[in-house]
Amino acid sequence: MTRPTIRHLTAILAAATAFTLGGIAMAQDATTGSVHIVGFSGVFADNYQKFIIEPFKAQHPGIEVTYEQSKNSAETLALLTLQKADPTVDVALIDVAVAIKGNAEGLFAPLDPAVVTNLADTPDWARIGEDRNIAFSQDNLVILYNTQTVSEPPTSWTDLKDPKYQGRIAARLADTRGVILIPILDKIAGTDYKESIDPAIAAINEFAPNVLTWDPAPDCYAVVQSGEVDLSICWNGRAQYLHDTQGGIIGISAPKEGSIGQTNTINLVEGSKNAEAAQLFINYALSAEAQATFAEQSFYGPVNSKVELTDAVAARIYGSKEAQAAQTSLDWPYIATVYSDWIQRINREVIAFN
Repeated sequence: MTRPTIRHLTAILAAATAFTLGGIAMAQDATTGSVHIVGFSGVFADNYQKFIIEPFKAQHPGIEVTYEQSKNSAETLALLTLQKADPTVDVALIDVAVAIKGNAEGLFAPLDPAVVTNLADTPDWARIGEDRNIAFSQDNLVILYNTQTVSEPPTSWTDLKDPKYQGRIAARLADTRGVILIPILDKIAGTDYKESIDPAIAAINEFAPNVLTWDPAPDCYAVVQSGEVDLSICWNGRAQYLHDTQGGIIGISAPKEGSIGQTNTINLVEGSKNAEAAQLFINYALSAEAQATFAEQSFYGPVNSKVELTDAVAARIYGSKEAQAAQTSLDWPYIATVYSDWIQRINREVIAFN
């Protein structure tokens, strides 16, 4: 029997390596199909494509992913309701309160933990409706300010009523921003939002004379960027991105009393024709890798319990150590039951009179 030479061994090793790599490539290509996602628009959509969808496609080249931008979660819910009998959407990214409503209408399917293995690293509070609505990120409510016109940035939510801001604030509160601001202001007043929101409504009315517009156009970021107003109540993630990409004109203040994260959920649509591929995508979106990248690049708070943020990134998402310590969460199933009533009270008792 001829003893193998180094050349023979090298050839055998190369062939084995090629076979192994081929097997990996075949494993990547094993799942084919498409995933149609509907979700948030603008900067969020751009970053989600870059930091979540593209890396997923690199790992699963056999799966085509398309992302359709929606104006807001209510519009997404209307679309899903319209096509309930024959859905073309596979995955929906929507606000948690709207997701809970959609779940009650039978629009979402439970995830399979054997496929979506990263559910194991998702905290209990983020697994809603028997794993039909899963939180994947949080975007904090903050105060935006124009760095060219405001020399001393606000540090407290109570700064909104300072007379120096008369006619210099933009505040769209007849939506989730108002719903989140109410528990923040109730907390400052020492009140439980489940008991009464009267103190919060009174606090909004205190700063209402300073509000130039309750409907900033085109949005709460642009009116600060242009100098039309000095302050705006809006979302942190997008503002941080705009600060970095548009000359630092938009400044962000995370008030010392803390904030509350707007919870964004990822949901498998009931009746999806691409459920296998869709759950593979959801599993990646919930991974520590994906959520850490999205937090570092887009400044959305991660949900996966294995993600560890640097102090610098945590400060840009949650604010100072004091603000981080004061950060609170909401009972979202409860909020879903009062969401519309709270919006009506803001419209009727605040906006209509100011």
